[in-house]
Amino acid sequence: MTDDVLVMPRRLAIEILHAAQQAQPEAIRGVVAARDGQPVSFHPDGTTLPAGVQRWARLWSHPQSAAIPGVEELADGGLSLVVSLNTKGVLEMRAWRLDGDRAAEQVLKVRD
Repeated sequence: MTDDVLVMPRRLAIEILHAAQQAQPEAIRGVVAARDGQPVSFHPDGTTLPAGVQRWARLWSHPQSAAIPGVEELADGGLSLVVSLNTKGVLEMRAWRLDGDRAAEQVLKVRD
């Protein structure tokens, strides 16, 4: 596991969690885009990103299970964010990367 702390703006975290809630009982997927290494926007389905941004993480929601990625969600080796709706009153978003052949969680902080 890397010691890097990932930081996401609060408004972006709220946007992502709201999209996951609205889609229930369906899952969402998409891409979190970054500018200068800092996450700035969420793009559902993430097929095309606007000029000037690059992929920061792929995002998945799990409406009925924990915020732990499946094998396919870590397949490309990049950062994956997983949102769980399977909690009582609190949504959960966790960050993961591949570490060798296993999932390693990274610290994800939300800041104003």
